[in-house]
Amino acid sequence: MSPCKVDEASGLRQKSMVNGMERHLKRVEEETKKIYDIFFVDRKGPEVEQGITQVMHQIKDQVFKDLGVPWHQIDLKQLKKWEHQGFAEVDADKWWHRPNQVERDRFMKMLLGGASLRKDLYP
Repeated sequence: MSPCKVDEASGLRQKSMVNGMERHLKRVEEETKKIYDIFFVDRKGPEVEQGITQVMHQIKDQVFKDLGVPWHQIDLKQLKKWEHQGFAEVDADKWWHRPNQVERDRFMKMLLGGASLRKDLYP
């Protein structure tokens, strides 16, 4: 195989990988917007300097407490269920608070405790 063809194939694989990442980021952005539409009164989340990750953790925690669904299974489908059960939308500015050390430790335990490897109880 000539070096030109190897470089071309490598470039195609790289382009495919980049396109896949861009599609994933677009899907995450769309899902986050839908979650914000369901969860927050004004359809937009709080202004935070850490980004949406901590906000999404707090949303999952709230829905986990309200529905009793395992934390690692909270997704858009569970948020829709939360909405249909009549839980009140949240005012982002009043609801949001920066997680303290105890909350951060609890989130890390849930994230790193193998939750993603557990069997889903509520498919």
